[in-house]
Amino acid sequence: MSLPGRYYGERDLRFINSISAELMRNIIETLVVCYKIATTATTINIYGESSISEGKSFYDGIELSCIIDRGDISSEDEGFGPDRDQPAVFKFRENSCNDANYYPETGDIIFFNNRYHEINNIVQEQLLGGQSGKSYSFICNTQYSRLTKLNILSRS
Repeated sequence: MSLPGRYYGERDLRFINSISAELMRNIIETLVVCYKIATTATTINIYGESSISEGKSFYDGIELSCIIDRGDISSEDEGFGPDRDQPAVFKFRENSCNDANYYPETGDIIFFNNRYHEINNIVQEQLLGGQSGKSYSFICNTQYSRLTKLNILSRS
């Protein structure tokens, strides 16, 4: 149950949401495509892992605006060729996700800058005024994902 706080009342929340929505849509304008994993269409083995030959299946992508924090690109070579990685954090407004009927989950894919990022952790702890009923955003920590693991593009 959410307690009515002295600060951040309904009027304040509407104001903050309208300002941040305008900022995200009209000024920052960073759009990504989010792919939700289709659990019923993904073939799994006895361990609950997707099959290597078919990969995971995903629903059609949803375009959303967000704020992105990208880390430095690192490269490792373990004898099989270089493997690049770049941690990225995608920050979505919770109201935008609600409007698009999209709720990020671990395993979902985010397409940005011609790269696919797999969500490995979601933080929903950004609370306005520290009040539990006033959650504001989804913060998704991601890692690069290989195209061979995905079943998004048709392979010809």
